[in-house]
Order: sequence, then structure tokens, then C-alpha cells
Amino acid sequence: MNRTSRRSFLEIASLLSGGLFFKETFLGNAARAAGADPQFLVMAYFGGGWDQLLALDPRDATAAQYQYAAARAAGGSGIYPAYADMLAGDVLMQPAMTATAGTGVQVRGGLTFGPAMPDSLLASSADLAIVRGMSMDTLTHEVGRRYQLTGKFPRGLVANGSSLNTVWTAETAGLGDLPNLAISTESYNETYPAAATAVKVTSAADVRTVLQPQAVSPILKTGSESALQAWEAGSDSCEAHGYDATGLVTAFRASKAQARKMTNSSAAASFNFTFPVPAALTGLYGAFNLNAAPDLLTPRGKAALAAQAMTQGISNVVSIQLANDLDDHFDEAGSQSVQLRDGFDALGRLINYLKATVVPGSTKSYWQCTTLMAFSEFSRTPMINSRDGRDHHLAASMLLGGPGLKTNQVFGATSDKGMNAQKFNFTTGALDATNGALIRPPDVHATLLHSMGLPYDHLSNQSPRLISKLLK
Repeated sequence: MNRTSRRSFLEIASLLSGGLFFKETFLGNAARAAGADPQFLVMAYFGGGWDQLLALDPRDATAAQYQYAAARAAGGSGIYPAYADMLAGDVLMQPAMTATAGTGVQVRGGLTFGPAMPDSLLASSADLAIVRGMSMDTLTHEVGRRYQLTGKFPRGLVANGSSLNTVWTAETAGLGDLPNLAISTESYNETYPAAATAVKVTSAADVRTVLQPQAVSPILKTGSESALQAWEAGSDSCEAHGYDATGLVTAFRASKAQARKMTNSSAAASFNFTFPVPAALTGLYGAFNLNAAPDLLTPRGKAALAAQAMTQGISNVVSIQLANDLDDHFDEAGSQSVQLRDGFDALGRLINYLKATVVPGSTKSYWQCTTLMAFSEFSRTPMINSRDGRDHHLAASMLLGGPGLKTNQVFGATSDKGMNAQKFNFTTGALDATNGALIRPPDVHATLLHSMGLPYDHLSNQSPRLISKLLK
């Protein structure tokens, strides 16, 4: 990821003066009526292709068809959970294995999770839904990742269209100085105004770099700066009014005002993530178990950054990478489950923090106004390979949540032979080999946007289907 600098940020801001700024309002084309709930979005990316047997699509490790020899036999299931093998490299799976009598399947209401799922995430299971059996149509990391981000199948390796966080920002009230914040994640903007483009950061220091007032040399005197801003905001002359026939002058002035807002924020101090712990951050650090400087670089540290940006009114859309090395073709034991647990623990802590924090001027918590999409680019094969790892697999899964979605339910499935994607009836919610269809990323994107009353016409060339059964 490119490190954010003031130069690169202002280059983004400068694009706004080219007429790309919102002509209607910075709140976007679908700005909501005053008093309506704000609409937050969290996109949590687990990089590398996750082992869904360990997390979102488990199998009973004690069942005869899932034993190694039976799974590999001709006509066998082709599914080997390998939970006992994973224990050799990850003793922290033992409590889950003991609590489930060796099955590894953790049941929470209508959901089931694998033994790598931590208690911090399981505590919010009633607020979540799982989509299984999503067909990714690719085994290439870049293609799968960008397909999930945009809901459009890439052109070669190049992203096709705008990522969901950009669309969400453009179509809702863009709250705060940095309405679209991307923490160690890719983000794309193909057709939307530049104000919806994500500001990419990797740390709290990057956020401070963006928010702190720019050092200008020589510094304008206060009176001169005030006079300049007054002139820029002044009424048009007849000549200038003519220049604004296409809205160019209005767009330029609006972009200048927004650029000043973003780069002269007083909120930089809220991101002084240091040790010793600043008094104002004691509660945040405690919630995310941040005890030393290295913790700030972990998934918990990045999740804390996301929480701070959302609850301090800086961002209403945050994308964040919570795992970055799940591509375990070799020696998966001691690697995959550890990274999954750390990432889901960070996500669980983020959800719990948002639940505990009330939106100012509202009786609702941030979580009650937040839609979640947690994903990986595809999954790993259900059989262990000869190198004690797992390779790339087409059928994927997702973890979702949001005020417009039904929760505590599973939508879609993989087969009990080979874990292949199954056709799903989008209306009834049942598996349906005759009248059903495979779930794809554009279907999920369209459903999430629709759940919040937002348009999804940018996906029209992907022929998206709404997962009606997932909608409230």
C-alpha cells in the first residue's frame, strides 16, 4: 500500500476543482432527510484466501466421511477438516475442540462456526449472517480480491468499476473530514466524484498527516487568509456568472472549501496513538487490548483506528485489512487458524466497541447504524495437499451484518462432497438445483446497498440478483 502523504492527499483534493465534485451537495445524490439515522459501512478484508472450515463453513471432524482416508477414497467426501492436525501448531484451538466434544463446530443460534472463531466475535453472532457457497469464478488473488471489492469481475487483473466503500460514500451522507477511509486496503473509484475516493492509510500517523493543518511557508497573515477566503466565497460578477453556466465555478469553490475542511481539521489529536497511553485513549486501548507499541500494528490496532475514525465523526465508511497472509499452500498448522483468530478477534472487538458507543444526537449505537461485509478473495481447498497446506478453491463465504439484514441465519451452502457452491433460491432461501442460482459478489453488493435504500444500478451489467430472503 502506498503511504499517505499530504502531497498525494492534496492531489486527490485538487481533482475536485476539475468539475468532479458533487454538483448537488457533498452529502451525495442520495442525501437523507435531516434526522434520519446515519449509515456506516465496515468492509473487513482477510487477505490470501481463508480456510472456511476453520471459520465460516465448518464440518464435524468426528464424522466418518471427514476422516482423512475416507475423504481421499474414491467417491469420498473430499473434505478433511484437519482440526486435530491444526492443534499441533495452535494449542489455542483446544478450548473450542473440547467444548464441542471434538467436532470443532461451534453452534451459536442459527449459525455454525469453526474452531478458530474467537469468543469476542461469537458474542455478536446473533447480529450476524453468513453467506456460503459464493461462486468466485477465479483462483487468482488479485482477481478475486477486486471482484469482492467492486462487485464486478475484473478486466484481466485490473479492477472493474468502483469499490463498495466508494459507492457507499457517494450515495450517502459523507460524514466527517475523511468520509471514506481505507486502512491497508485497496480501493477504487471509476465513475464517482473525487470526494468519494478513499484516503488510504496504514496507521494513525498517516491519519494525523492528513488531518493536521498544512505547514505553509511563508504563512499568510490571519487577515490575508481571511480576505482570501472571503473573496473565494464572494458573489459572482456578471462575467464570472457566465463562466459558471456549466457549474465549473461552483464546483471549484465547493472543492476549495472541502479541501480546507479536510486539511485543517482539529481532530488530529484524536489519533495520537502512542505509549504511554494518552488519557483520552484509555478506554479505546482497553477495548482493543493495546498494551504496547507493537500492538498498534496488529489487527487489533487497525481495528482500533477504524473505531476511532467512526466514533470521532471522522469517517462513516471504513475498509480495513484484518489478515494478510492466509495463502497457506504449505504447513497450514500454526498459521491459518492463528491469523483467522487474530483477525476475527479484532473484528469482534470492533463490533463490541460500536455497540457500546452511542451516535451523538441519537439513541442508537454505532453498530445499530452499521452494515458489515467481511470477506476473503476465495477459500482454500477442503483437502490437505501433499505439503500439509491447502490450495485455492472457488466456493467462498462471507460474514454480514446490518440494520436492513436478517441475522442469525445462513444463506447458501457448499456440498458435502468437495465443498462446491450449491444453487440457491434467492426468494425462498432454500437450496434449489432446479430454479436456484449460484450466489455471486454482485448479488451481495446489490443486496447490501438495497438494504440501506441505496441504488445499485452501477452493477446493472453484472445482472445482480437481490438475495430477498436476506433482507428484512
